[in-house]
Amino acid sequence: MRIKTQEAAELLGLPVQTLRVFLQLGKFKEFAEAIKIGNSKHWTYYICKERLEEYLLNKKSA
Repeated sequence: MRIKTQEAAELLGLPVQTLRVFLQLGKFKEFAEAIKIGNSKHWTYYICKERLEEYLLNKKSA
């Protein structure tokens, strides 16, 4: 299931724009990716809720 960047940022404790930049740089590949198509200046973000929750659980138990 897909989750919005706003909700993911809240769960991660990050500002939304910081999360977007991290995704554009290829961070958080465990649960998300940013895609820019062609010459567009806009990015599309795919964040998997289940994988994000798993990431947070693993991070908490580490």
